[in-house]
Amino acid sequence: MKAVWNIILLVVLVSVISACSGQSAEKEKGRLVRIDVQQVDEQGGESEEKILVEDDVLEASQKALSTAEWQSNTKAIMARAEDVRATFFYEKDKNMPESLVQYRIWFEEDDSATLISNEEDEGYGRMNPENSQVLKTLFLKK
Repeated sequence: MKAVWNIILLVVLVSVISACSGQSAEKEKGRLVRIDVQQVDEQGGESEEKILVEDDVLEASQKALSTAEWQSNTKAIMARAEDVRATFFYEKDKNMPESLVQYRIWFEEDDSATLISNEEDEGYGRMNPENSQVLKTLFLKK
C-alpha cells in the first residue's frame, strides 16, 4: 500500500513541476498585439510598412515562428539583403509599453527560411519549408 501512495505522490509531483516549468511563449514575451512588416528589395530598399493586427494573422505568425530552430547568442552575416523585416509587438501589461522583437527573414530557394532576431536567446534561426511558407504568405501578400 505504501508503494502505491509513493507512486501517486511521484506522479502528482512530476505533473506539478512540469506544469510550472513549461512557460509558453506568450507568458515569456507577453501577448502578440501587432506585427509591422516591410519588404526589402535586392538593393536593400524598403517598401511601405504594413501593419498586421488581425488575430488570426498574429496567431498563425506566432505559431509558425515558434517552430524555428534557434542558435542563441549567434551573430550571422548574410550574403544578400533580407526579404522581410518584421517587428513583433508584445504586450505584457496594459499599463506598460510594448516590448519589440525584430526579425530579419530570408526566404530561401528550397522554401525554408533563415531568421535573425535581436533577442539574445534566439539569435540565428532556421525554419522548415512548411512554416516558412506560412510566414511568406502572411508577410508578402499584397
